[in-house]
Amino acid sequence: MTETPEAGEIDLDNITLTGSLIAVGDHVRAVTGPIPRELRRRDADALLRSYLEPGCFPEAVRRLSIRHLLVLVGEEETGRRLGAIALLSRMSLAESTITVLSPAAGAPELLSGIDYEPGRAYLLHDWIVASTDRTELVNLARKLAELGSYLVVTRNGGLSTAVEVEHQWRVPEPGDLFDLCLSTFDLRPGLSPEEVSPARGLAPTLATPAEVVRLAERFAEGGEPGGEEVAGWFDTKPPMRDVLAVAALAFTHRLDEAAFDEQLARLERLCDEMGRRPVAGPLIGAENGLVGFRAAHQRPRVLAELVTRYGFWLWQPLREWVLSLPEQGTAVQVRAAQGVALLAGLSPKEVREEFLEVWAQGSAAERVAAANVLSYMCADDALAPEVLRLVLGWAADPADVRATTAAVALGGGLSVRYPADSVRQLRRLEAAGGPVGSLAGRSLAPLLRDPPRR
Repeated sequence: MTETPEAGEIDLDNITLTGSLIAVGDHVRAVTGPIPRELRRRDADALLRSYLEPGCFPEAVRRLSIRHLLVLVGEEETGRRLGAIALLSRMSLAESTITVLSPAAGAPELLSGIDYEPGRAYLLHDWIVASTDRTELVNLARKLAELGSYLVVTRNGGLSTAVEVEHQWRVPEPGDLFDLCLSTFDLRPGLSPEEVSPARGLAPTLATPAEVVRLAERFAEGGEPGGEEVAGWFDTKPPMRDVLAVAALAFTHRLDEAAFDEQLARLERLCDEMGRRPVAGPLIGAENGLVGFRAAHQRPRVLAELVTRYGFWLWQPLREWVLSLPEQGTAVQVRAAQGVALLAGLSPKEVREEFLEVWAQGSAAERVAAANVLSYMCADDALAPEVLRLVLGWAADPADVRATTAAVALGGGLSVRYPADSVRQLRRLEAAGGPVGSLAGRSLAPLLRDPPRR
């Protein structure tokens, strides 16, 4: 028998609230798994198959070989993880397997809490508790050198005072990366330079190396770069009622038609833009009673166009409407959570400040929505470390209402990506007792009963 939750508390025995948590958790498990603890040489070679060394790579090899510790510093999605793997593959090692460390490990733990083995390679990607303490990092480098082991760390931001072990990372030339990818992929036979040229011309316009690789993959498979029809539709300067319809759909994709009409009407009232929803067109369609985008790739592209093309006069009422969606029932809340998670890939700071921080301190339904957003974000390799960093911050003080949201999130997508970190934090919160301890215990129970496979 369980205790009755206080008003406003999250009841994990409540089917209405937990149904969405289960659905979102199952989605994350279906598309991704734990961050690997061991990266075998065969897997590393497969990842490096289409890797192009940037101009800063030779100097990084030299510095790592001397110092045994190198912190790659730079912006997100600049290829630092593959760069770190490539650097470690260049070192003389007793064992070719790379051991992957938790991004939540602090500098003291890296220095004294890890039993490094001689002649081994270690990788810590997206360090979320990055220390710029020069003495700690230099001592860590000295320890690794004595063992003949190597550690490469990646973190966001700029160089610090620990210049001995830090290295500014750069991206490779996009056109050259596109050419390398095409040379390693199985191309359709008979392609002429004229057919390749338009796709190669797109490469320098893309923001990250990952986007260049995806472009080359689509081209090699015979597809066209996805989403051009979305930009083309926005280029026609559609009426505001149509813009509102696709904006609403970005947060309610594949919702029942009647429910979608109801949510769209709420958004239209906020904008004073009433009108009938278009039921046809290049973007919106209805199938089996559900309203959705005609192609899966259109949803994130619509969000990208909305972020790029529209300002306060659209986004202010849109934010107000999205903030209200958790209270509109489980079906709406889950779809809204996925939409906000997609938006986080475009505007992470805004999502954190304007949605996650607000919901994490709100009603039970809002806190469940925040946990679901974080779980969906965990499916994205680039966002998962940021989710861990944010949740660890919320969980630091068990008396903080956000710690209850953290306790739910740690049992969701985070337990899929970072099982050991999640279990450790849930045990700590459970020991704190009170509402957060009860939630942590309930999140922890299924993880201990059926531990995630690594």
